[in-house]
Amino acid sequence: MNLLNRCTTKEIKLLENIGLNVEDKDYTNEELRRYESQIEDFIMSHSTKNGDISKLSNQYNSILNTLVKGNK
Repeated sequence: MNLLNRCTTKEIKLLENIGLNVEDKDYTNEELRRYESQIEDFIMSHSTKNGDISKLSNQYNSILNTLVKGNK
């Protein structure tokens, strides 16, 4: 799956904000799983007390859905 073609500009910026660079290439299932894991780790590294995890989960939800669908 080519993430550059599947993700919106906003989603690509979100990925870049956490250090994941999106290239114009077909990603392997392993690469997609790695991105998924890195996004989940980023979200979980934030505080639940001030609602950061919920907010980040909502922001990255569509990207995670895209990655999960690409792994099938």
